[in-house]
Amino acid sequence: MRAFNTKSGAFARYGEEPLELEAYWSCNGCGDCRFEHQAGIEEKLERIIGLKPDAVHVGVCVKHRTQDGQVVTCKTIEEICERLEAAGLTIVEGTH
Repeated sequence: MRAFNTKSGAFARYGEEPLELEAYWSCNGCGDCRFEHQAGIEEKLERIIGLKPDAVHVGVCVKHRTQDGQVVTCKTIEEICERLEAAGLTIVEGTH
């Protein structure tokens, strides 16, 4: 939230443009979090799409490094981002 409020990190891209936080959605952490295992995920997606935000920022916490050094993104987050992009929303990787 600090990066948003101070327009630092990935939010610096907005310069002097006024910002308004429309929604905040956090992950429950790694585990069995596929769409079919999360009640309400479809409703959350529809609410965000309905808000028609100018951008959806996705935190760096959804990425991790494998034992061989490869950086990978959570598959569920990838699916969520694909759905939001298909609805015409802009995805910005990074928050702070």
